[in-house]
Amino acid sequence: MLRLITCQHATLLLEQRADPAMPRREQASLWLHLRLCTNCHRYSQQTILLAEWARAAAAARETAGPFLSEAAKERMRQRLVAAGA
Repeated sequence: MLRLITCQHATLLLEQRADPAMPRREQASLWLHLRLCTNCHRYSQQTILLAEWARAAAAARETAGPFLSEAAKERMRQRLVAAGA
């Protein structure tokens, strides 16, 4: 049976969702919470976006050094605005 979880618990599960050992019950509870809570749903989308950026930045750092170009910074600003941040 699915149980409703708090936003605090949902946030914790979102941070742990990359862990393949998350039980199905918790996955289902998180899924339900994200369907009902617009704030947690938005946070979920933002964490995915940030993870993508972190991977891209790590890949770019290996080839171009530790700094983002001004064009990359502007693209990030535009995507944050578009995502509702």
